[in-house]
Amino acid sequence: MNYQDSPINFKKGKLVSGVIYPEFFPLNHTQTVLNIGCGDGVQALVYQGNFKKMLGVDVNAKSLDTARQLINYYHLDNFEVMSANVEDLPLHEDFDRILAIDIIEHVIHPDLMLKEAYRLLKPDGLAMITFPAMHDKWERLFRFVGRQILRRRPKSSPKEGWDPDQHQYNYSLAQWQALVSAAGFKMITCRATTMFPPLHYLGLPKFWFSNNLIRKIDGLISRIPIIKNFGQSLVCIYKK
Repeated sequence: MNYQDSPINFKKGKLVSGVIYPEFFPLNHTQTVLNIGCGDGVQALVYQGNFKKMLGVDVNAKSLDTARQLINYYHLDNFEVMSANVEDLPLHEDFDRILAIDIIEHVIHPDLMLKEAYRLLKPDGLAMITFPAMHDKWERLFRFVGRQILRRRPKSSPKEGWDPDQHQYNYSLAQWQALVSAAGFKMITCRATTMFPPLHYLGLPKFWFSNNLIRKIDGLISRIPIIKNFGQSLVCIYKK
């Protein structure tokens, strides 16, 4: 199915980069999944057909509206969304798997989000959490190039108060990992999402995800100890 031609205005770039997640963290049709910070629901498309039920939670009403459009348009009958603060989720059931992709750096109290994730994960469950590594540093550089050299206008202006679309903390990977460990999780494995910088900020297509050969080579490098810490983001799998 060609999602790029979809009439729905969702983040198709995340659909392209999301190809690595099922490769690294596969799901199956018997598992229930909690998608923390689901945004516009892209991960339901990435994992479509590979989960029994996925519940997406987010605080952004506009993103959830888009997610509901995806549910209706693509008949994602086993994907539901709800508006909720990920630091205090009104849920009591437990889940086989948890996804927390590009969310932990956006919340005000990441320790509370992790506490909720731990509470809602089954005793034998697994969670996949991503952390910004070099992405923000590359982003700042490319935005500077865009403004000062290419003379591009900023796409958005800063908002007053808490902006859920902005990163709240500039923690090191060690600081992020310490927070996750303090919540009770134990790491199984991790890799970089990609070693390529976010060249799409300069207007280039994401060939490092869309070209199979380049993605395979990039994926091998993204698993090398120490080197993987210098990728765009670090994606980790944890057990309870």
